[in-house]
Amino acid sequence: MIVDAHVHLLPERIAAKIRRFFEMHQAPRLIYPYSAGAARAALQAAGVERCWSLPYAHRAGVAAGLNRWMSETWRSDTFVVPGATVHPEDSVAAVVAEADRELGLRIFKIHCSVGAFPADDERLDALWRHASEKGCPVVVHCGSAADGTAAEDEVAAVERTVERFPEAPIIIAHFGAPALGPVADLIRRSRRVYADLTPMVATPVHPPRSLIAGIERRILFGSDTPTVGISIEDSIAAVRSWRLDSEDEIAILGGTAETLLHGAG
Repeated sequence: MIVDAHVHLLPERIAAKIRRFFEMHQAPRLIYPYSAGAARAALQAAGVERCWSLPYAHRAGVAAGLNRWMSETWRSDTFVVPGATVHPEDSVAAVVAEADRELGLRIFKIHCSVGAFPADDERLDALWRHASEKGCPVVVHCGSAADGTAAEDEVAAVERTVERFPEAPIIIAHFGAPALGPVADLIRRSRRVYADLTPMVATPVHPPRSLIAGIERRILFGSDTPTVGISIEDSIAAVRSWRLDSEDEIAILGGTAETLLHGAG
């Protein structure tokens, strides 16, 4: 099973606003339509069998409504696993509790660049406690640069969170590119840190084979559909180009994502 663990199937108004942002900043051509239905169809056409749809909040007061939309729109869809988000200026404990108990959302995404906060912002402690207790995966875009790239000190902010909440399953988006080495080191030093291979718009995230040796089963496939200039098929082919042992390849292309999801109680 191919599971795309980094997709954004979002409300039309938000999706259109994100697309305008990239167009205004002269990003490379984004090859998929931004509407949720069209993006979903593109994923299926590429052979993806399940996807995680990850929302993110750019300011306080947005997350709760977005989480409700995610649950209402995708909760009964067997192809889409809807995620939740939160912003540190929200009542974090309340937003997280509603997402879990009322909306049944089992994945979270936080975006440090869009939300303008560091990964180790202590106002997010309620999220990390929830993730630790429930085994709920949290995808963290730790880079704060406008182009989404991460610096080593931003990976260090994730590490400080890991030190305080070692049982929280944390997935570092885009493998923390270009800080690939520090992310791989953090994975090796931790029990529950993972990374995804999501491209940076039109730049592939494809660590050297030597860098991922021994941590293959802590890596997840992601395409960033629809905000991406690389095809889903090409991102899948990049994983297969490593010529890994079959069990490791299966883990990256979906097995690890499924294991994390089933562990989120």
